[in-house]
Amino acid sequence: MTFLWPAAFAGLLVLPVIAIAYWRWSLARANVAEATLGNGYVSVGPRRWTQLISPVFALLALTALLVGAARPQATIDVPRLASTVVLAFDTSQSMAADDLEPSRLEAAKNAALMFLERQPDSVDVGVVSFGQAGAITLSPSQERDEVAAAISRLQPAGATNLSEGVFSALSAIAEDPIIYRPDEFGNVDIPPVDFGSFGSAIIVLFSDGEDTTATDPLPLAELGAQAGIRIYPVGVGTLEGTTLDIDGFSVASALNEESLISLAEQSNGTYFLADQQDDLAAVTESIERDLTIEEERLEISSLFAIAGVVLIAIAGFAAMTTQRRLP
Repeated sequence: MTFLWPAAFAGLLVLPVIAIAYWRWSLARANVAEATLGNGYVSVGPRRWTQLISPVFALLALTALLVGAARPQATIDVPRLASTVVLAFDTSQSMAADDLEPSRLEAAKNAALMFLERQPDSVDVGVVSFGQAGAITLSPSQERDEVAAAISRLQPAGATNLSEGVFSALSAIAEDPIIYRPDEFGNVDIPPVDFGSFGSAIIVLFSDGEDTTATDPLPLAELGAQAGIRIYPVGVGTLEGTTLDIDGFSVASALNEESLISLAEQSNGTYFLADQQDDLAAVTESIERDLTIEEERLEISSLFAIAGVVLIAIAGFAAMTTQRRLP
């Protein structure tokens, strides 16, 4: 719990003063009562512990109100639902590697299809594929059969360009075209982009992270992050890797986590490792939770104010029933 105005806690220093003053007043009142017994007053008996209920609850009420005045905030899980999800698939030749059976790409496709089945109809799902170049295979749609068919058609070919994957995924979300001009040094000059009502979109990117270009995808990830678009890279493959035949050559291929982790960090997303077939099912469930639940700070001053009012009411009731007066 955090507080927006912690200076209000200075008021708590007054409470011990109030408690001591009340105690002394009670003793003085008892002494006066004893002194007047000889003048015909009738003793009502010793002070009972029940007579302390009212002042104790009054002090608790003041404490609650002062804590409320400090404007406390609590972090709670609140429901949220991304209206658009883009599934981006690395379809380079290295995704044909079989260190995940039957292959990296097929394992990613199967996991994406399971993920798709659990999405409510209100969520638009798009499909992007990228190798040397990126392509919007299917614009975000609520037609689940079309999304599933677009995923099933994906086949590995070519090299890997992560920048093209992120660019194509953002293009599938943006309402206006994204101007993308990487120069020969791999830098990107990107003017502002209007993502409109799709600023809460999610990109789930399946890749082995083996980027074969010098173009840096992080500026594109930052562009999306500025609009609230998070990237969830899923590392598909094993760190030990394997070899595969490409055009008659035996080529070694292994998962490169570094580039995928950087994408997640730049976009405020989360990186997931799937180096076994069973991992992909667990990964998609974790992503699904992030899509539906997020932590949010809420001010809860009103709860302490309500508690203070209730405690004051209890103190007043106790005073009327045990002492026949207000505290």
